[in-house]
Amino acid sequence: MAEHATQSHAKKEESATADDVARLLLSRRLEDFITGTRLAFVPTLGSAAALIYMFYDLVPVMILGAWAALQLFWLVLTGMLAGRIDPATAPLGQLDRQWHRLMLAKGAGALTWAFVFPYLATVATGLAAAVLAVISMAILSAAVLVHRTSPSSAGVHIVALSLAMSAATVIQAGWAGWPALILLAIYALALAGSVRAQDRQALAGAEAEIARRESAGTVRMLLHDYEEQSSDWLWTVNREGRLRDVSARFAMAADRPAQSLEDMPLIDLFLPGEDRDRLASHLRDRNRFRDLVVKVPAEDAIRYWKLSARPRSDGRMSGVARDVTGDRVTEDRVAFMAHYDNLTGLANRYLFNDRLRAALAQEEQARSVVLFYLDLDDFKAVNDTRGHLLGDRLLREVGTRLEQEVRGHDLVARLGGDEFAILLETRAGAGMLIERAHRFLAVIREPFELDGQTYRISGSIGIARCPEERCDAEELMRCADLALFAAKDKGRDTIALYDQAMDRKARDRREIETDLREAVARDQLNIHYQPVIDLDSGEVGGYEALLRWYHPQRGVVRPDEFLGVAEETGLIVPIGEWVIGQALRETATWDGDFRIAINLSPTQVRSPHLVDVVARAIHAHGFDPGRVEFEITEHVLMQKGSVCGANLEKLRELGTKIALDDFGIGYSSLSYLRRFPFDRIKIDKDFVEDIEQSADNQAIVSSITRLADALGMAATAEGVETRAQLDLLRKLGCQEAQGYLICEPVPGENFATPDAVEAAMHGEASGILDYRKAREAVLRRRGREAG
Repeated sequence: MAEHATQSHAKKEESATADDVARLLLSRRLEDFITGTRLAFVPTLGSAAALIYMFYDLVPVMILGAWAALQLFWLVLTGMLAGRIDPATAPLGQLDRQWHRLMLAKGAGALTWAFVFPYLATVATGLAAAVLAVISMAILSAAVLVHRTSPSSAGVHIVALSLAMSAATVIQAGWAGWPALILLAIYALALAGSVRAQDRQALAGAEAEIARRESAGTVRMLLHDYEEQSSDWLWTVNREGRLRDVSARFAMAADRPAQSLEDMPLIDLFLPGEDRDRLASHLRDRNRFRDLVVKVPAEDAIRYWKLSARPRSDGRMSGVARDVTGDRVTEDRVAFMAHYDNLTGLANRYLFNDRLRAALAQEEQARSVVLFYLDLDDFKAVNDTRGHLLGDRLLREVGTRLEQEVRGHDLVARLGGDEFAILLETRAGAGMLIERAHRFLAVIREPFELDGQTYRISGSIGIARCPEERCDAEELMRCADLALFAAKDKGRDTIALYDQAMDRKARDRREIETDLREAVARDQLNIHYQPVIDLDSGEVGGYEALLRWYHPQRGVVRPDEFLGVAEETGLIVPIGEWVIGQALRETATWDGDFRIAINLSPTQVRSPHLVDVVARAIHAHGFDPGRVEFEITEHVLMQKGSVCGANLEKLRELGTKIALDDFGIGYSSLSYLRRFPFDRIKIDKDFVEDIEQSADNQAIVSSITRLADALGMAATAEGVETRAQLDLLRKLGCQEAQGYLICEPVPGENFATPDAVEAAMHGEASGILDYRKAREAVLRRRGREAG
């Protein structure tokens, strides 16, 4: 059904197109016929009058008069028929009927002429014969003038007159006039061919005109639909750049009546600027242009139009306009996001780097560039305890305060997280720069009032400026970063100005990191052991494994010089695994029922392979898990996530012991004791150092020992260096102690045998050995007395 309907519709369209062509062709034939008839009217009357004049005395007057009257009748009738219809407006059927009437009248007129030529040839001689020949050829040629777009009527005219002229020729010259007959035939055929060619041209012209009209109609329809449905609209200006034929869509977009826009200069719609000037230039020079964006004033905000246009042959310019305000806002937003921090609205790292490089590109200006790196102190704790939403609000407030402290051409940027950068241009000396940095810290130090709550934070600042010689942006940022690192190394709320010593320190650190990566492979690491004694018996209860690095150039490198680098770079994991295996390997052959204590860093405890490494080492060396003790600090328990806690629980499941090292110097040690059941508490050496003079330290140590006893944990004191400290710790309830008084950390071979242990501890620890011997003598005496 659908296919049938489609075919019917196609047939209707073809029929409509054929009717249009027929109507146009018929109307053009009528117009041409009427025009030709009017042009031939006077020559035809003249020819008839010439014949009457020449043959007035040769034929009866009645015959000539009747012929002339009949010829005049056909001429008048043809004129009347042609004047009764308008080809441009008449219906197709009426045009067709009128056309046939005209052809009949014209055919009758041609037959009237065809009758007179043979008749007059019978009496024509001399001049009369010559006039008759000229008039006959003229009347025959009229076919091209009158019948040029009507092949049928032209055929009747040519055939009738050719036959008549042939008969007249035979009458005049007999068959001896055959050359004239041949020429007449050739001429008649040429006339017929000419009429046929003109008719084909007329038909092709009519079809082309219909196609053009259809195309123009389609274009108009598409333009109408385009303006109705598209987001674009059309516009036209004359040679002076004034609007013409303003459409409703254009008027709606301009928010003005169409009448007020007509004849208005197009550029008057737009705000002044370079884009408007370019538009004016294009309109003035009649240049084709595309995608020119101009600003349009509006009630709520500025809008943006994108214009394209091309010149026309009539001197005008026509184009298309589109409102691209939404796209422009999006582009501006993307550009803002590319150069500014989304949270604070400050410049981001990209824009900061761009401005810094631009400032340093000019040698004179570079000497005035000063860079401040500011990092908020322990801001992670704010996010962890107060939430990131509050942290974000504080960061915004910090950015606002910093911007209020600089000049308009200075730059404050947020580089990421809680790190800010301030770019200044000043010739001030070091003292003034430090004073300026203190001002930045002061505004941050002032309390923040958010939702009725008061919050206080602090920051650290590193300052760097270009030396007298030229420097690049990367170098200056590196110097500022080193200064910030040095400031934070001092503590909280501090300032550091870059100097060459920081470079040397950074270089040393890089060298340590480089060498440390090869230390295990080159067998440069070693383990020293420090014994831990029982304060009641004086016996060695265990050993703490302490890492040492034997550097070929630096000598023995202490742990505090390289463990921080190892922790930051992640090297602590493979080094720690080596320590676990080496410590168990060495101590597995020693005599005695002692424990071995091994320190674990936060990074090690987070390692997913820690438990497997420990299990393999214990199994490989046949070590009793109950004699292995791992020491951790509170920083391990401060790590986010459950990995650290899970690994500690798995170590306990293996049978190993867990000790809390450096107890008492953290932020919430008691909560950690509640969260995890440690086997031992190690009292930090800071409390042991002044325990003889400090009643506070004595009270703290006494509280820790009682707390440990109540929780079923052992208490070990670190850093014992005098006999008085040792005696006081014993009185305060401490069970074990270690320190230089007892024994310095020494290589493992010093503890491989009982004699070696005795020798290792005989130096500064002789008093302890004497105590142990005295204790053994007392026990033996009591045994004998009991026996």
